[in-house]
Amino acid sequence: MTKLEKILLAAAAVFFVLALALLPRNGGTAVRSEPAFTVPGPEPSPAEASGEVWVTLRRRIDLNSADARELTLLPGVGPVTAEAIVKYRQDNGPFRSLEDLLLVPGVSQSVYAAILESAEEGG
Repeated sequence: MTKLEKILLAAAAVFFVLALALLPRNGGTAVRSEPAFTVPGPEPSPAEASGEVWVTLRRRIDLNSADARELTLLPGVGPVTAEAIVKYRQDNGPFRSLEDLLLVPGVSQSVYAAILESAEEGG
C-alpha cells in the first residue's frame, strides 16, 4: 500500500466517523421542514400526583396533513368533524388559511372561534 493510499484511507475513515456522528439518532431524519399551516393542540392536563414533576407540552397540528385522530385534539372537534375536515381536504386540496375551516360542513362559528383562540394563544 502506497503512502497516498494510506492517506486516502485515513481521510475516508475520518470522514466516515464524522458522518456517523452527524446522523440522527432514534430513527429520525436530519431533514426538517415546517408544516405550511399549523395550530397548537391542547395542553395535556396531568393527573394529580404527589411528589412527581409534570411537564406540560404543547403540540402543533398541521391541518393539511393531520389524520382524523390528531384533528380531534383541536378544541371543539370530535370524530365526526375531524373526518369531515379530512374529507374536505381530500376533495378540495390543502387549507390556505385557518378561515377555510368554515367551509367544512360541521365546523361551526363557535368551533372555528375556539380553534382560532387556541392558535392565537400558541403563537
